[in-house]
Amino acid sequence: MAVAYYIFMFVLGFVLLICGSSLFVDSAVSLANKLHLPEVLIGATIVSIGTTLPESLFSTMASVHGLPDMALGNALGSILCNTGFIAGFMLMLRPIHLEKKALGNIMSGAFFLGAAFVVYLTGGMTVGGLSRVSGIILLLMCLLYIGSTVRNAVIQEEQERTAQSEERQSFGASDVLRIVLEAVVLYIGANFLVEFGPKLARSFGVPEVIISLTFVALGTSLPEFVTSLVALKKKHSALSLGNIIGADILNFVLVGGLSAVICPIPYLDSVMGMELPFIFFLLFVLCFPSIVRQKAGRIQGCLLLGGYVIYLILTIS
Repeated sequence: MAVAYYIFMFVLGFVLLICGSSLFVDSAVSLANKLHLPEVLIGATIVSIGTTLPESLFSTMASVHGLPDMALGNALGSILCNTGFIAGFMLMLRPIHLEKKALGNIMSGAFFLGAAFVVYLTGGMTVGGLSRVSGIILLLMCLLYIGSTVRNAVIQEEQERTAQSEERQSFGASDVLRIVLEAVVLYIGANFLVEFGPKLARSFGVPEVIISLTFVALGTSLPEFVTSLVALKKKHSALSLGNIIGADILNFVLVGGLSAVICPIPYLDSVMGMELPFIFFLLFVLCFPSIVRQKAGRIQGCLLLGGYVIYLILTIS
């Protein structure tokens, strides 16, 4: 009976977290539009950060509750899921030909991914994990990434801007109240996952970190998955790829950095032995051929999806 209750509350936490994040992003974009903020600024900040809200909240709550393994497991697991499963599945459906602008964004993203990976690798080799200093460095990188993204996006918008008249819409207390209520739903959902995830793991005799690396990571990556599928359906393939790379960067620097600042994270043996090597392999397969060939194809998709399946098999077995 207790196990059924844990499963119900765990699934309820997922539903609240995913639905809450979706509604929160919609409301934030609507409010920003009413404030007459540039659309590109909204996309580069609110939407990109909004799709990683589930990961950010779950890992933050896990760190606050003294569960650093689950916090780091969710961050790394989400990167593996985004890159291996989502990008792999997307490329198998439709190869992507990269224009000059999209190629530049991917090159910039690859730089930040490489820099963040070095911080994680250095932390593991020197102190055996992510210290608060490492967390601060990652958060500074997050600010640099967001600032760079906004700057490039604004420049691109100015180059492509066409004359159009826009009316400023009014906003009231109801708009702010809606965002606050949605934020509360997000908090409750994250709290349920953190509270009942470990209980569920113990009930089945599964290590807590496995839960966060697999089930939680898959669940909190749903916004990225849905966003990428919608972009793919509307034939904005490069946008979907950019969303995945942006989400990976934020999982590295925002989710991992914030978690480490709250509570230093010691690595389990599998982090240096399996998670980080698999992440390096998947990111290399995704970024390097795309930059060199200026396109991402089905062979990359097969390698990414196959690599992720192998990782899951090794993790669960």
